[in-house]
Amino acid sequence: MIQLIRYGQLTAAPPLLAIPGLDGTVGSIKPMVMRLARQRQVIVVDFSAETNETLEQLVAEIGTAVKNEGLTSFDLMGQSIGTILAAQLAATPGLPLRKVVLTCTFTRLRWATLRWVARLTRLTPAPLYRLTAPLTIALSCGPVGDGRDHPAFAASRHSPQPTIARRTTWQINRDFSHDLRCIQTPLLVLMGEKDRFVPHAAREIEKLRLLFAHHPAQIEPIANAGHIFLPSAAIDAATAKIEAYLQ
Repeated sequence: MIQLIRYGQLTAAPPLLAIPGLDGTVGSIKPMVMRLARQRQVIVVDFSAETNETLEQLVAEIGTAVKNEGLTSFDLMGQSIGTILAAQLAATPGLPLRKVVLTCTFTRLRWATLRWVARLTRLTPAPLYRLTAPLTIALSCGPVGDGRDHPAFAASRHSPQPTIARRTTWQINRDFSHDLRCIQTPLLVLMGEKDRFVPHAAREIEKLRLLFAHHPAQIEPIANAGHIFLPSAAIDAATAKIEAYLQ
């Protein structure tokens, strides 16, 4: 089950459909969503309660919900695993998609680390998990800077462990280059220069530039940012680039 949660009012600009990160709530992208919603309606795909067995099944569920909205035109944004969901959704026939924004995407991750994370997530006692989840976010998705009150930290405490483990396994033994390459619409990719989630941030940025060498894509780094844009300066820079691109 997914929910489409609206922020802001309808304007002359196409609405922006936003797909968040692993926990499926707006937490990882809320500061950007709130700012972008000043100029257009932002529709956040909350997939925190989904029960799909595969990533592809979740994409199909999102696609059905979007088609039922009857949008005549929309833009699409994803963060982290939400970028892979967005890439697959962008390849769905019949959607009136105009532009795509990916923040902190990846072609592939450290599969051995993901196996360990999924196992640890399942086995950690719930009270300990809730206590350590914000620290995990800070270490794996930082730098934090002045972003200690970022909604991602609160959201991490309430994420069901079996669900997080299941979605983590979706990313093991998979190279998502093909999914990303299937995006045919104009594309903006924003990557944190200090992204610790990918094997090597600088190499991942260059890999993406090569991947989209023959595509109308902009690949831009965000200074002092990790896998979640936590410091206010990173949020400001990313939001400004997104607003300029979508105009």
